[in-house]
Amino acid sequence: MYRGRGGWRGSGGSRRGGRGGSSPQPRQVCQYFLRKRCNYGTSCKYSHDNEDVSRLSEIQASTPSEIIQIKKDYIDFKSQIRQHRSSNFPTFTMVWMKYVETWALAVKILDSQNRESHQCCARDLADEELGGLAFIQQTIEQCITLQSDGYSLQLARTFLQAITHHSMLRSLSIDSFVGTIYRMLGGSNGGQGIPFFSDMNRRLSDRSQSPRSLLALVVSSLHELFRRERKGLLNDDLPDLLDALRHKAEQLANLTQDVETDPADLDGVSIRINMISRMMDGVRGGLSNDQPFKAMTDRNSGTIRSTFPLEVVIPGGNHDNDFADITKIQIFPTLGEVMSDAAEYLPTTDFTRPLFLHDPVQRHIDSAFRLLRHDIFGPLKEVIGAILAQPHVADAASSNQFLTGNIKAHVYPRAGMQHILVDKHGGFETIVSFARPPQLWKLSLADQRRWWEDSSRLEPGGLVCFVSGSGDRKSFLLLVVTQKNTAEAKEGQNMSTLISNRSNPAVTMRLASETSENMAILNRIYVKKDEGLLIELPGLIPDTFVPILQNLQRMMRDGDLAFRQWIIPPTDREGEQPATEISPPAYTRRPGFKFRLQTITRSGHPTLTINPAVRDGDISTESLEAATGLDHGQATSLIAALTREYALIQGPPGTGKSYVGVQLVRVLLDHKVEAKLGPILVICYTNHALDQFLKHLMDVGIDKIIRIGGQSRAEELDGKNLRTVSQGVSKTTVEQRILGRSYSEAEERFQDAGACLKSLHQARKGKPDWNMLAPFLFEQYPRIAKQFQSLHHDDEGYEVVGNRDPQNIDSLTTPERWTLVESWIRQLTQLQSGRTFEFVKEAKGHRDEIQRVHDDVNRRTLLQADVVGVTTTGLARNMNMLSRLGVKIVICEEAAEVMEPHILSALMPDVEHFIQIGDHKQLRPQIENYLQFSMETATGRAYQLDRSQFERRAVGEPGLQALPVAQLNVQRRMRPEISQLIRRVYPNLEDHDCVKNLPSVVGMQNSLFWLDHNHPEDAKDDGTRVKSHSNTWEVSMAKALIQHLVRQGEYKSTDIALLTPYTGQLRKLRASLSNDFELFLSDRDLETLAKEGIEANPDQGQTVDIGTRKVVEKKKLLQTIRLATVDNFQGEEAKVIVVSLVRGNNNAKVGFLRTENRINVLLSRAQHGMYLIGNAKTYQNVPMWADVHQQLSARNAVRTSIALCCPRHPDTPLLCSEPSDFAVKSPEGGCSRICDKRLEPCGHQCRAPCHSQRLHDAFDCLEPCPRLRITCQHPCPKLCGQQCEPCKFKVDDVRLPCGHVHDRIPCHKTLDLESIRCLSDVVKDVPECGHSVTVPCYKDVASESFSCPMKCVDILKCGHQCPGTCGQCRRIDDQGAVVVQHQQCGKPCDRPYGSCNHRCPKPCHDGKACGACSKKCEVRCPHSRCHQECQKPCAPCIEKCTWSCEHKGSCSLPCAAPCNRLPCEERCTKLLKCNHQCPSFCGEECPQDLCQECCTQKDACVDFMEFKTYGEIDLNETPIAVLGCGHFFTGQTLDGVVDMSSVYTTDSLEKYNGLQELSGQLTGIPVCPNCRVPIRQFATRRYNRVVNKAVLDETSKRFLVGGREKLAELEERVTITEKELADSRDSMASANMHMRSTFWDRHKTAMRLERETARLRKDMEAEHQPTRKLFDAVMNFKRLQREQSLEKQLQSLSLSEPEISIPQRPAYDQQITLNAHRLQLRIQEAILRDVFTLLSKRNGPVNPAPILPGGHPLDKSSSRFLNQCKQLINNAEAAKLPRLVIQTILSYARVTQLDGWYHRTIAAATITPNSNSQMADNVRTGDKTPNETAVELLDRALNFCTTIPAPDGDSYRAEVEETIKLFAETRYEEVTPAEIAAIKAAMVSGPRGLATHSGHWYTCRNGHPFAIGECGMPMERAVCPECGETIGGSNHTPVDGVERDERMERA
Repeated sequence: MYRGRGGWRGSGGSRRGGRGGSSPQPRQVCQYFLRKRCNYGTSCKYSHDNEDVSRLSEIQASTPSEIIQIKKDYIDFKSQIRQHRSSNFPTFTMVWMKYVETWALAVKILDSQNRESHQCCARDLADEELGGLAFIQQTIEQCITLQSDGYSLQLARTFLQAITHHSMLRSLSIDSFVGTIYRMLGGSNGGQGIPFFSDMNRRLSDRSQSPRSLLALVVSSLHELFRRERKGLLNDDLPDLLDALRHKAEQLANLTQDVETDPADLDGVSIRINMISRMMDGVRGGLSNDQPFKAMTDRNSGTIRSTFPLEVVIPGGNHDNDFADITKIQIFPTLGEVMSDAAEYLPTTDFTRPLFLHDPVQRHIDSAFRLLRHDIFGPLKEVIGAILAQPHVADAASSNQFLTGNIKAHVYPRAGMQHILVDKHGGFETIVSFARPPQLWKLSLADQRRWWEDSSRLEPGGLVCFVSGSGDRKSFLLLVVTQKNTAEAKEGQNMSTLISNRSNPAVTMRLASETSENMAILNRIYVKKDEGLLIELPGLIPDTFVPILQNLQRMMRDGDLAFRQWIIPPTDREGEQPATEISPPAYTRRPGFKFRLQTITRSGHPTLTINPAVRDGDISTESLEAATGLDHGQATSLIAALTREYALIQGPPGTGKSYVGVQLVRVLLDHKVEAKLGPILVICYTNHALDQFLKHLMDVGIDKIIRIGGQSRAEELDGKNLRTVSQGVSKTTVEQRILGRSYSEAEERFQDAGACLKSLHQARKGKPDWNMLAPFLFEQYPRIAKQFQSLHHDDEGYEVVGNRDPQNIDSLTTPERWTLVESWIRQLTQLQSGRTFEFVKEAKGHRDEIQRVHDDVNRRTLLQADVVGVTTTGLARNMNMLSRLGVKIVICEEAAEVMEPHILSALMPDVEHFIQIGDHKQLRPQIENYLQFSMETATGRAYQLDRSQFERRAVGEPGLQALPVAQLNVQRRMRPEISQLIRRVYPNLEDHDCVKNLPSVVGMQNSLFWLDHNHPEDAKDDGTRVKSHSNTWEVSMAKALIQHLVRQGEYKSTDIALLTPYTGQLRKLRASLSNDFELFLSDRDLETLAKEGIEANPDQGQTVDIGTRKVVEKKKLLQTIRLATVDNFQGEEAKVIVVSLVRGNNNAKVGFLRTENRINVLLSRAQHGMYLIGNAKTYQNVPMWADVHQQLSARNAVRTSIALCCPRHPDTPLLCSEPSDFAVKSPEGGCSRICDKRLEPCGHQCRAPCHSQRLHDAFDCLEPCPRLRITCQHPCPKLCGQQCEPCKFKVDDVRLPCGHVHDRIPCHKTLDLESIRCLSDVVKDVPECGHSVTVPCYKDVASESFSCPMKCVDILKCGHQCPGTCGQCRRIDDQGAVVVQHQQCGKPCDRPYGSCNHRCPKPCHDGKACGACSKKCEVRCPHSRCHQECQKPCAPCIEKCTWSCEHKGSCSLPCAAPCNRLPCEERCTKLLKCNHQCPSFCGEECPQDLCQECCTQKDACVDFMEFKTYGEIDLNETPIAVLGCGHFFTGQTLDGVVDMSSVYTTDSLEKYNGLQELSGQLTGIPVCPNCRVPIRQFATRRYNRVVNKAVLDETSKRFLVGGREKLAELEERVTITEKELADSRDSMASANMHMRSTFWDRHKTAMRLERETARLRKDMEAEHQPTRKLFDAVMNFKRLQREQSLEKQLQSLSLSEPEISIPQRPAYDQQITLNAHRLQLRIQEAILRDVFTLLSKRNGPVNPAPILPGGHPLDKSSSRFLNQCKQLINNAEAAKLPRLVIQTILSYARVTQLDGWYHRTIAAATITPNSNSQMADNVRTGDKTPNETAVELLDRALNFCTTIPAPDGDSYRAEVEETIKLFAETRYEEVTPAEIAAIKAAMVSGPRGLATHSGHWYTCRNGHPFAIGECGMPMERAVCPECGETIGGSNHTPVDGVERDERMERA
């Protein structure tokens, strides 16, 4: 489009129409302009800008006086509701006035700008406890019982004004409150509301005050009532009421009263009455009226149509989802629907054909819903129906026979429910696994991940189907993908991932329709582990169509359709309406309204106006053209759009449709304030079109734009997205409470639902246990459950019950038991599924409440905008919010591309002006089922789903005349030769002067050409599943032509586009061109490729990406080419268009391009030139193509070879008929001749083939460099086109200034010998230290930068030599003194750790603690080994000990416990492999390589007592014990080394005869006497009792050491946090402090520390300590031993095996847990102290009461703190930790003092009758207050101080005594004058201070001062807060005892 004259900003028009410009300072608003009477116009020095007016309104609405008045009004309103509830008024006639006053006060509140009060008002009216609902009931009764009609109507008016107020109805946050109000109004089934409205209608007459507006209030209230409470529509009295209201409306329409005194839209009243009537018909099942259908006549032509009465089909009854009422139809198909053989009912859109619905509105909505739903789900039902028809679903995986026609689907076999879960964000979800696709079988994990990431398969939001079963038992579920994860899952994690070597791919999904039936089916499949097929149909995304269908159902329920008189035929009641006389918008119908055109008027021209009340706007198009620069068609369209409430603007290609739309918005926004328009809603079908239009608005200065939806690709709109802008909008207190409650409730319900799934997880595992079935049996079968109690399991896993009583379960056989158990599992699954569904449903309800609050915040955000942009899908998705926005103007761009079901969403009830801009002669809406529903097919003409509302109303149809259409007729895009091609479509199209001289295409002989060929299209049997067409020859030819055009160097990346009608050709073009160009594809083309199932095949090495993540593919050349299908290029343009037509066949089948609309789009995209590549013979049978062929043939522009043109040699013939011809005849974009231009600046001849000037300028000369150097005679080695460098020729024998001679010096360096560094080594003395060092000659050892390299010889404190050098360790300070500072030692520390046998490997750290050992733990046993780091405590092995022998029996304790059997002294009798007797003890592992006779280690010393070798000892007397390190010794030697006497007792012969009691002291692990390696129990069992005791001690030590280190770290961080809170406290500005947000932000770090401390405390509890774990294991062994059957006990009886004795419970270390608890209290005390201190900075009461982080009120937090202190005091005292006791008592006392101050001062002024705060006195110990408890505790603390040695004990005593003074009796001290002045200043300063003057200060009877504000004299009585005496007075007279305080007055 031409945008030359003024561009998008018009022609120098005034910027006053620009919205939201960032002006530095708003101007003062003209007061006359506010009254609509300013005569100065644009010359006025004051602002007429609407934005300044809005800003002034906001400022005025937020003045302090108004805010105070609003709060006062709300308090009065709430108080009056309470009075109405509690007061019994006497029966007299003026009681009704009290109700009028209260409702009038409510209206006043709702009229204010304070939305907090709006929401509180609605909440109070719905509050039963407050009395709001009773007040509504009393109001209704008063209205009905009043004798006077005037009084009754006056009360009803105020009542209805309140409940229909826009602040009440449009707020989503309080929608539940409003619903409660209307439920009370309606009563049961309308039993109260209908009599009430009937009575009001009866009382209303033409003599009533403002009867029209009152009738409008009655009807609006009635409509809102039935919209919310549909049961009332069944009331038998409703039809009579509607008839009476219609009669009353007709009666009042004849009144002659002044409309201004009684403004009301009676047309709107009639519309609402009809809407209620349709709602009533729908609910009563009267969708098919009894009235016979009357055929309509064709008003468009004289064609005679059949009037024969055809049979009317009424849908319903064919399957479980077939109903006559579409509101009952489920959006998603059901199993019965998919398997039904009955043909689906599809209504015709022809209004002249009979249909079971008589009402046109219902018929239109019904048809739109049914046709759109079938278009979406038809292919899915066809595929699934074919699969379910097979005997076995799994068999369908091996065959694609069910994929017929154009249906594309991905099938994943062996699918199953891997897991079910409840996510707090996603709700009920399932993880579905399936077999890996064949394409991935041979790929690595990395390649699989890349394939899934690039593929559009299983994208989040996509719809998939799970089918399973066989025979008659088949299941069908529709699921929505919620998570597609390509990260590899860790072992043990139950996470969905597509990449894994251990399991099949899996994705997370949710049910598309969460019904109880679907959830039960899913759970059953999960429990039974059923497998099936997972089927995905690309492109089915519920978020794109579900909102549309749901909105159509809502419209059917509500019966509303704006502009129905222009959209559908009238009913018989409405009669004939002139379809050509469209009324002006409703907001323009007030007298005197005119549209000012100053925002689009060019400077120097007078401002024009358009009068919408006069046909053609009372303005000439000539004057409008002259003033605005619009052409005739644009001017006519502008007038039509402003004067018609339903306007259609048709714009042929290039005529400026968007430009007209922008000018319309500018004009409309200039009237936003005076017409109360609200934001203008702009709707587009695609995201791209929406972005473009909004950017055009920004170009003309309209900046207050908000875009809904996150699919924008325009960076300019990132900051204008609704999600971003709404973040700055605050929530009200009511909303915050709703959110807090709903979030909490939703989380609890989700947790409940998750708990229900536990039994299902157990049932899935196969074998049920008692824990799973017990709750179910006790609940469902209590008698059976009692039989199982206290009984044990038999070997088969069943409960053995008593004797063989027939009434017992035991009487059943084993198969019968299994049958019964399976039945129970089925019942349990069904029961838990039902519970899960109910919990999830409740949680979703709370989530809906949360969403309503967020939607209301978004609504308030949108109200601040001038323009709101949204796609049609986004409009339907946000309909609940947008319908309450009060939008009056809707502009729909590209309206002819929008399906009518989508556009119906825009027709909201409040819309008064609907403008559609489009062109029905271009592409129609895209549909899925083209053959069945397209108006271009014979079958589809009955449905015409691809016909937009724009086309339907612009062209007309049988039964409905066409509406007037404003048409643009001047095109500014195409050169005349191209625009001539579409004159067949647009006979009146004119060419603007700007296109008549467009340049020809560079490099081409013709700017318009058809390259004819006879190469056929590709065959369809190529083995691919792609159904689209392609032509390989055209791919090559198009690529060659594009390369030629690019080489001209004249075109930018957006100037060339390559189009094709088929996605198959698009795929091939993309693959071919991607090697040379960057290719840009639109989102719609990418989605189309995904739907076609076109993916990269890894085996073919292609890198084609079909995902939406890579829109631009970066390749070799720096050139971007726009590649698109014809359908997805509408609305775009390019200078040069190349078209691949694809089709070429003998049958002359053209396919897509046979329709005139698509041909029109294809031919109208080019500006300068267009080139068609296709078989002309195939296309000539289409009339429009024949016309194009004829025109081009007349210009000799249809040939089999295309003529190129060399710009430099135009006479050279260049004809190319094959792709290879381009490389021969135009290799570089010119011709084959050598370039004859001289290269600059060298002057050589260019040797390259002819090319463009741009390539010539970039060409580098390849001749040798001819330039000579000035510095030397060496030649330059570079090429001529390269820049010369310094001479690098190597020169020898160069003598440097130092005297040394060097060779191979670069020539350019010899020019400056001083700059060459001499590298010869010389010896120099360093002056600073005197060292002689060898350095390169160039180095100066006397410079400050030189560092002596000699090694430092000093020894560090750690004993190691310093690793530094002399220069590193010595330096000279500022005074010249030598300072020695050695380097950090880098040698290993090698000190042993304290808790293990490892040594520290860290670099030497100079005496600092080594920290924890990070090496791998060495603890090991025969069963397993510890895999943790050494620093972490090991989990003790609780398997049974393996130590046993025939003499001493076996150990009966866990493996990690010290063994309870005696060591065996006998030699092992087993034989080694060499057949000699084992040398070791009985019960030990036989050492095969230590045979005394055969081994080579006979000289090893094994007896340290007698120093005998192995060969000298007698093994029968002293067998050997072999250690894990390989060393071995006699038993006597090792027994002494490991100190066996500490764990065993011996007799006189030193034989072990008993177990020694284990000591409580920590012992180290014994080590080998040779190598010092620890002895481990897995190698030498004889010493298990000693070693296990030591290992347990070491583990406990690690546990405690780790806990202490963590505690020390936390203590340090807590100290820092306490300091930060204290330091920042004084800087807090109390005036601007928002308590909750302030506390939350300040205390985030502290709360995080408290959570970490609580986690440490929990981890260090007794149950986590290693000794406790082992104790529990021992006790468990004891229990198992007792439970063994008698037979097993007899079988395992052994006299030598001691019975397991119950060990003594170990003592646990509590210091860490108690100190962690103390640290928690320190953090809490720091927070409380901080809060109390900040509150002391505030003046006056605090409302609401402070809420601390965590959600607890301040008083409850302090109460909890004190209780925890008492708990810790008792625990620490029991643990004998006096320091901990004293510290905690002091904290208790300090917080008690602060809490008491708070309740005496702040809380006392804050508490209200409804306050839930708790006073500190509620925290009691018995009958004692916290103060009394604190005093007692402090006395106990003094006693504890005596037990602590000095100086700590003295310090604690002093602190305790100082604290005790705070709790002493009240002390009085004289107040200084300075203190008095400070007190007075504090009382009178600040926003809440008293406006005090002289004489305002008094004292009570006891001398306590107080002040009286305002006039300063007492007018009411009060109580002194100090002593309780009466203060104040009345009538300016103080009470007795009150005197003037002269001291305060003089201060």
